[in-house]
Amino acid sequence: MIQAFSRPMSYGQYLKSLLPSVLTMIFLSFYTTIDGFFVSRYAGSDALAGINIVIPITCVTFGVAVMLATGAGAIIGEHLGRGEMEQANRIFSFMCLVLLAFSVAFTALGVAFLRPIAVLLGSSERLMPHVLPYALVVFLGTVPMAFKLFFEYLVRSDGNSKVGLAMSVAGLVLNVGLDYLFVGVFGLGTLGAAWGTTLSITASALIGLVYFLRFGNIRFARPKADAKVLLKSCTNGSSEMFTEFSTGITTLLFNLMVMKYFGEDGVAAVTIIMYIYYFFISFYMGIAVAVAPVVSYNVGAQNPDKIREMLRYSFRTIAVTAALILAASLLGGQAIIHLFVQSGNVFDITWQAPGCSARCSCSSASTCSSRAISPPWATG
Repeated sequence: MIQAFSRPMSYGQYLKSLLPSVLTMIFLSFYTTIDGFFVSRYAGSDALAGINIVIPITCVTFGVAVMLATGAGAIIGEHLGRGEMEQANRIFSFMCLVLLAFSVAFTALGVAFLRPIAVLLGSSERLMPHVLPYALVVFLGTVPMAFKLFFEYLVRSDGNSKVGLAMSVAGLVLNVGLDYLFVGVFGLGTLGAAWGTTLSITASALIGLVYFLRFGNIRFARPKADAKVLLKSCTNGSSEMFTEFSTGITTLLFNLMVMKYFGEDGVAAVTIIMYIYYFFISFYMGIAVAVAPVVSYNVGAQNPDKIREMLRYSFRTIAVTAALILAASLLGGQAIIHLFVQSGNVFDITWQAPGCSARCSCSSASTCSSRAISPPWATG
């Protein structure tokens, strides 16, 4: 599969190669959205707002995991392009240890200071019964969440994006079932939604673990601590990390300001808007993560023609996708909002901003497209 990275392809073949990665990112965007869907239907708008208060916590985990995955993936891709499998395996294993250390430390910190963190994130006393249980389970699920993202990115560097798609599909189907059971049937509210998501993410991460233990070209090997590799990985993937962090910071600031002027209903409205944004931006992210391993491999293999081909196709696809997303958001925004709320104050606040969400998602196209090329070139 890795050798296919260097072969010329038609635009139709390129679009076909994007499909697993784009679907994977769409399904990834659905994890929190599914929580919001079931919670809004069975536990009310306050529970929906409580989930959004916790979003910045998940952005920290996402940011660090994606930074290490894309940064190390670019380095691993270059080694694969040069045929240096042992070195690629050692870097992969070392990054796994680094990610595990971060995840355990972040979990301990979050559990120890759970309520102060909830207050810092802007939770009111009215929302606290929804925020605390959701945040607790999110912190406890840091390890599987981080490794799910890490493995989904690295299977693409291994030339097997279909495994990443299988991880996402399995996790998504399980998440829908568990959320319905825990929230809709047992009435556990945000606690049930959090456990449904965490258990489904754990199952997805285990699929990735089994793949790299038994089937991958990239395998676990005896790691060697290398500060230079770690620094280079962090530098390569820093743009991805800051993209995730900026999402968390933006959500936090939105929550603080909206809570001040619109109250808990305003935070629930912001939650719906962010779900729409995450869904739209997942198309761009899918294109970026599909192209990045191919570019990395061909940087190592010194194949500039293939790199130019991939970038030409990618920029064309992102431009068309941005136009389609803008049209879909402006024309179908009301129907999308009705998935979460039918009427009332939360609907009215949300409906005032569908165009804003669309414009934000379209402006993110250039940012996401740059992610396809910045980590590979940064290794040079």
